[in-house]
Amino acid sequence: MSYALRHDQSLGENIRRICRKQIERAIAIASGKEKPDDTPAHETRKHLKKTRAALRLVRHEIGRGLFREQDHRLRDVGRLISDIRDAEVRLQTVRELETIMKRRHRPAGRKLELMLALELENFMAAFAEWQTQAIPLLEKACTAVDAWSLDHFDCKQLRCAVQTTYKKARRCLATARKEQTATAFHEFRSVAKILWQQLRILCPTNSVVLETLCDDLRSLGDLLGRAHDLSFLGDRLRREQGKSDWQREGQKLLAVIEVSEADLQRAAAELAERFFAERPREFGERVAGWLEAWIDSGAPSIAPALVG
Repeated sequence: MSYALRHDQSLGENIRRICRKQIERAIAIASGKEKPDDTPAHETRKHLKKTRAALRLVRHEIGRGLFREQDHRLRDVGRLISDIRDAEVRLQTVRELETIMKRRHRPAGRKLELMLALELENFMAAFAEWQTQAIPLLEKACTAVDAWSLDHFDCKQLRCAVQTTYKKARRCLATARKEQTATAFHEFRSVAKILWQQLRILCPTNSVVLETLCDDLRSLGDLLGRAHDLSFLGDRLRREQGKSDWQREGQKLLAVIEVSEADLQRAAAELAERFFAERPREFGERVAGWLEAWIDSGAPSIAPALVG
């Protein structure tokens, strides 16, 4: 796997390789050399997020200046396509709602769907040249990876970075449970997603346990992602108070959106409480144990095959 540690490289070399590979994939999609599984905007943002999650593992080792410079480059590329991706999400969400409502014999928003499709077309036209701005930024980010000083990056530093993400996610969960707002849940989702990506990188150190943890975080992210998409669409609809057919359709959907969003947040919070029950220090100690054992043993584990 390209997004995982390998025994034939040091920890620092592994992180360099992982970041470089993800940036190269983003460049390939932006330049049209690689056909994406989803839309170019979505696939590019996915590789950017994976790179930024890996970058956070070495933020202290490469120094605040280099970290901010690299992180801001990647962030700026994401902002070039954020309006397109946001419009894609709104349209996809309405289409999903329409499909569900039809199955329940409650027609939803066909006119609303057409309006959002037109809105997406307008954003795509307005930002049609985003690749010409994104590719130079990505190429600079890719070249900068080789300048990172990671020769002394070790298990302790990696463990501390993952533990910090875990601790932050736990804190964001507490805030989301207390405030019960879409903003708080979105912040928690963002940090939980970073933790998921970081644990994916560590998977070879204990594949049986870590693949299970990653599956749990993926499920958590799916629930929160659905809730966020509904909230995002709801915010868009609340801004419209006109009398057109699509606006009336949107207002009818709002009640369904709000109830469904709350249910998804509640289910996600229950799953998250179980996942984050462990104290950060204890979680970090487990990570350290897996890393040290993995480094001491160059032989790959066949445990997944034995229990598969």
